[in-house]
Amino acid sequence: MSEPQDRSPVAAPEAEDRPGLPSPPFGPGTPPGMGPLEKRVLDVLWRTKRANSARGVLEELGAAGGPPPAYTTIATVLGHLVEKGLVTRARVSNAWTYEAALSGCEYSAAQMAACLEDTNDRQRCLSNFLGLLRPEDISLLRDLI
Repeated sequence: MSEPQDRSPVAAPEAEDRPGLPSPPFGPGTPPGMGPLEKRVLDVLWRTKRANSARGVLEELGAAGGPPPAYTTIATVLGHLVEKGLVTRARVSNAWTYEAALSGCEYSAAQMAACLEDTNDRQRCLSNFLGLLRPEDISLLRDLI
């Protein structure tokens, strides 16, 4: 059996109009989708905030309750997340370790930006979005702008 190739993503260049802000490891407005198990696996990496082996992710999922998936399933899901640019991997001794390529907040922000790109009326979309926010969130947005 051949050794898997490291397909760790290369970070996309930072947006020129917003220097200093984090840049996702995928194109602007194009966050890859995730299935339910991929989301659970990535949630483990976000929650632990450290490199994990497939076995470590499996143990975390088992600790969360319910029957954990098979080890091979987790290893496959982690490989898919690497291919999507959501996870990076590194060889440590004889095992691969995996880390989230971006935070949960960065992924959520990319999803929001992608939704805005999909609309045919940005002003109305943003207006509707603001109408759904709590007053403290609107105040926070004002402070950020």
